[in-house]
Amino acid sequence: MAIPAVITSFTYSSIALIWVTYGLWLTIEFGVVTFVIFLTQWYRGKHTSFVTTYELPRLRVAALVSVYNEDPDVVKRTVISVKNAVDSFGGVFLLDDSTDEQIIVTNRRFCRSNDVTYVHRKERRGYKAGAINDAIKKFGGSYDVIAIFDADQRPVTSFFNVLLPFFSDKRIAVVQVPQRYSNLTSRVAKGSNYEQKGFYDVVMKGRNATGSAFILGSGSIIRIAALRDVGYFDEKTVTEDVATSVRLHSKNYRSVYVDYPGIWYGEAPRTLTAYLIQHGRWALGGFQLIGTLVRSDISFRQFVDYFAGVMYWVQQGPLALVEMSAPIIFLLGRLPMLNINPILFLFGYYPFFFFSMGTFMLLMDKDEYGAVGFAYQQSIETTAMPVITQSFIAWLLRKKRPFKVTPKTAGGGGKIEYFGAWLYIALFVELAAFVSGLGWFYSTSDTTLQASLIINLGWAAYFTILLIGSITLLFSSEEEKQDVLITNTEAGPYTSYSYLIKREQQRFRGSQ
Repeated sequence: MAIPAVITSFTYSSIALIWVTYGLWLTIEFGVVTFVIFLTQWYRGKHTSFVTTYELPRLRVAALVSVYNEDPDVVKRTVISVKNAVDSFGGVFLLDDSTDEQIIVTNRRFCRSNDVTYVHRKERRGYKAGAINDAIKKFGGSYDVIAIFDADQRPVTSFFNVLLPFFSDKRIAVVQVPQRYSNLTSRVAKGSNYEQKGFYDVVMKGRNATGSAFILGSGSIIRIAALRDVGYFDEKTVTEDVATSVRLHSKNYRSVYVDYPGIWYGEAPRTLTAYLIQHGRWALGGFQLIGTLVRSDISFRQFVDYFAGVMYWVQQGPLALVEMSAPIIFLLGRLPMLNINPILFLFGYYPFFFFSMGTFMLLMDKDEYGAVGFAYQQSIETTAMPVITQSFIAWLLRKKRPFKVTPKTAGGGGKIEYFGAWLYIALFVELAAFVSGLGWFYSTSDTTLQASLIINLGWAAYFTILLIGSITLLFSSEEEKQDVLITNTEAGPYTSYSYLIKREQQRFRGSQ
């Protein structure tokens, strides 16, 4: 952050717009840094391996399904899937923080008839983290590890057979698997799925090498003794899983991310409102993590990996807002922000921009991502810009925001409200800026000014395309979804847990 400040002191054109100048240079710095980190994570993910064993350690599992006012039918199907996976390894607990009396009665009755321990709290201290902590304190003495599942995240039956062997290494406190979405029945769901692919397929794999793979909530197995050692889950943040991971890594506990399809039938956000609620919460948790990182005792490489996650939210929120505003300010207001040779900037930055964008798409699985996936991801991330910025401001002002669970139903989450309106307004203003800039370009013969106009027209066109893509998400219609109840099925083409273990042996051959 210091380098952009120094460059700004030499390149700003107006004191009134110095914040835009600094924001642009900070965006470029963050872009370069995050691109380099992404490349290193991709390389590490391809070359990092682990040792596991065929031997199942004798560990008792407490499988926790955490819910809050969610559809009882969805909850029932998840609990049954968890029971099938747990089998003789331990017990299943439904942690129900619901406030709807009808849901409470339905869930309690179901648990009684299916040998599931029902736990209900009237006081929701610490939200999900508090519910898990209370359960560990009450029941944890009879178990060695906990496994966490959200209401819509269902494990395959081989889940524990494949993952428990990693705990043969006493230093490992966390084993995490990716969360895959199956209900890709709307544009929002598809966009959310594409957005997560880079994170699961590249970032989390690469973080294995630095020991910074973190708890993602659902699909995690955690050693209870390690949780007790760090004071249980952090209840002061809305993303307790990441903050607790930092605590564990500060005490030299290890974590493993296993790219194993053990969690399926996850419900991606089906509506834009659900997506925005989810990302507003995740972003706030990311900003809250800064204080935890500063006070932590993790290694430098772990710190870089964690801080890259914080930079992502800054990029997608306030810095993205600055980027989108810059061409509008210049083309409509005719106010310059950078006192720099535009041709130098044009040939210095644009090659990197296109190279990084092309490299990112190249490194992703072209059969499952490609240009379509990139377009979906960029469009859906644009919609979240104001929500993430709100979270950033709330964090700066130390303002508490209510904890909201991501709606799981097709109509959940209510209306989009002003978030839909801002897309139309932003598109109108960006188009107006583009038209104004085009007229300005043809009315001047100053080659330096024309170079500046080309740069800003390019950005205005880019954001116009993103906003059009984002608006299409407002009309995201759902197709009929056939829900699948997991009983004795396996994920994908794999038919036996022994084969899955051998597959993991091969993939994680070697040692960290």
